[in-house]
Amino acid sequence: MPREYKLRLGDGTVLAVDEDGLRTWAIDGKAAAQAVGSAHWRPLKEVLAELAVTSPRSGSGGRRDDGIPIIPLKPIDAPPPAKDLPALRLAAADDEEADEDVYEGSSALSLAWVWTKRIVLVGVLAGGGVLAASTWPIWLPVVTQFGLVIFTKFDHYVHPEHARAPATTDEKQRQTQEALAAASGQLPYLSPETVQLVMSSSMWSVPDPPELFNRAYTAARRGSSALPVAEAEELKTLEAAMLAGLRPAERQRVREYDRVRLERATLPSEDREMLGLYARAARALPPPSRGRLQVLFGKAIAAGLAAQG
Repeated sequence: MPREYKLRLGDGTVLAVDEDGLRTWAIDGKAAAQAVGSAHWRPLKEVLAELAVTSPRSGSGGRRDDGIPIIPLKPIDAPPPAKDLPALRLAAADDEEADEDVYEGSSALSLAWVWTKRIVLVGVLAGGGVLAASTWPIWLPVVTQFGLVIFTKFDHYVHPEHARAPATTDEKQRQTQEALAAASGQLPYLSPETVQLVMSSSMWSVPDPPELFNRAYTAARRGSSALPVAEAEELKTLEAAMLAGLRPAERQRVREYDRVRLERATLPSEDREMLGLYARAARALPPPSRGRLQVLFGKAIAAGLAAQG
């Protein structure tokens, strides 16, 4: 029968165990044990050492044979020494060739040429950015207008159902005449000949009245400087007299329209609003003044379209 022991753990807990129980707590370095009937506590390690010598379980291996066969493990082969491992050898570098690549005159020139190209490219880009930033009021309206035309044509190509079917020569002439009559009625400060001239400047399609107003306005502003000084002053006076018939808020809208044109391309809604203001103001002029205004605007617009072409 296994001998009974009292086991006192390191935290003061006292247990009643047998020999196997003692071995279970061998990890507790502060544990102590005493045999039942003994009054002396001894360190657990000392008791276990004594049991390993005196107990029949220490015969070969220190544990009772429980009848389970022992399966021997295959010994692990020790790795070979590092000195016996094969070494990977790198190809010997040609020091002279490396020196020539770094310090040879041709390589130095190639490196200098690469950096020169980079510096020139950066300089060109920086100069282009400065030029674009300083001249954007000039090129932005033109680019925007051109972009609107291109995107409109692209949309017609992608969605042909949105585009009108190509008209025959007679049909196109009829449409042009109808557009000319409608535009002449909405642009009373321009003669029919001037309206037709502006309309013919459109290469893509027959422009509607707001677009005609925009084109005529741009050409008149560009071509007024080409008029003789007396006619240029007369045109400015007649236009001021025409706009004087508008309300102050409407005259302010005209001044804002002029300012916006210096910054960007105007929107169709803005052109339509200005078209209405100019038409109403022109109809309020006396017929002689309106006739003279048509003549002067016609000269300025013709000069502006010629300069644009």
